[in-house]
Amino acid sequence: MTAAAQSKPRARYAAKRDAIMAAATEVFAQQGMSGFTLAAVAKRMDLHPVSLTYYFKRKEDLAAAVLHDTIGRFAAMLDQAEARSAPADRLTTFVAAYFETRRRIALGEEGPLAPFSEVYLIEGDQKQPVIDAFEALYVRIGRLLKSEDTPWVATLRRQGLARLVVNLLTWSDSWLPAYAPDDYGRVAARLADILVNGLAAQGRAWPGLPLVDLGGPVAENDEVTRDRFLVAATKLINREGYRGASVDKISAELKVTKGSFYHHNSDKDELAVACFQRTFDLIERARREAGKAGSGWERLWLAVVSLGMHQAEGGGGRILRHHALAAVPTAMRRRMLLRFQQIGNSFAGIISDGIADGSIRPVDPLLAAYTSMVVFNACLPLEPKKTPPSTEGVIEEYLRPCLLGFFVK
Repeated sequence: MTAAAQSKPRARYAAKRDAIMAAATEVFAQQGMSGFTLAAVAKRMDLHPVSLTYYFKRKEDLAAAVLHDTIGRFAAMLDQAEARSAPADRLTTFVAAYFETRRRIALGEEGPLAPFSEVYLIEGDQKQPVIDAFEALYVRIGRLLKSEDTPWVATLRRQGLARLVVNLLTWSDSWLPAYAPDDYGRVAARLADILVNGLAAQGRAWPGLPLVDLGGPVAENDEVTRDRFLVAATKLINREGYRGASVDKISAELKVTKGSFYHHNSDKDELAVACFQRTFDLIERARREAGKAGSGWERLWLAVVSLGMHQAEGGGGRILRHHALAAVPTAMRRRMLLRFQQIGNSFAGIISDGIADGSIRPVDPLLAAYTSMVVFNACLPLEPKKTPPSTEGVIEEYLRPCLLGFFVK
């Protein structure tokens, strides 16, 4: 058989495998790990499930392939960034490379990227290699910020900011479709500018105002209340995704029966909606109380830092992470995204007011609002044996550079 004849079957195999990967990525994004099956992928492609086993024997193999593909594409973006010498240029190049990839995806020139929201939920012998490859991305993103000229941007800060960057880029799934692909380059440039240079106008100090009280610790007694169900469900959804947080697991978290669950809640969907509403209420309370401060910069600072510290301390129950929307039923997801959009518009209003009064430097208000929302949403938790080890660490090594610029001293 000639080389040309041999190449045709290989090309057909590669094309079919690519089509399976693209369909699998869409299923993974919409249904999460718990709803990801070979049958679901085959149904999307109008194929019999058995035909997929020629390419992938198990669903875990296909899920791992999808995640490794996306991790590899992120690694290629980092290759571009690491070719630059200055940390700010490296970060800007990485953000630009990500949105260029998204532009090509929007135009049909590349396949979709898999979400990272449930990367830790993959099972079997594929689990650890996927997690190791994913965590290596965080290390590389953190190293983009490293320089002998800025020794104060140490490991602790780089770890938190790398987390922010990944969350910010992946959260763009919820708002990027509102932009035309031709605008993605501008979006990348404006976001990178916010990360590098912060939001405060030149000469504006770190306010240091008393933070908004968003609720004390949840009572740890034997009484089972609706509030405790909300806190427990939020914790599980943050950790295991919407589909992974089953009625059984939520009940087990509180050490109660399923009967007790249904005594306090209609069903899981109703409880999940209530968890989102609780999150929206906490954000609105912080924004409303922060509205009493002076300048736009002070109002933005007070809302973001109060919510960030609430998320870090977790005493009154953390808010839902943005990735909680992954695998949420379509109708519910649409309603929740609309509410997040409304919140983003509210924060954009604060930022616009700050630009007008001179306390916030000229930035794209809506992109700055999305960034601010991810700042508090992705705030690192204060937990035993975790870092940062103190309130001061969260503020100084995460919230401060998020708002004043990654490289602020």
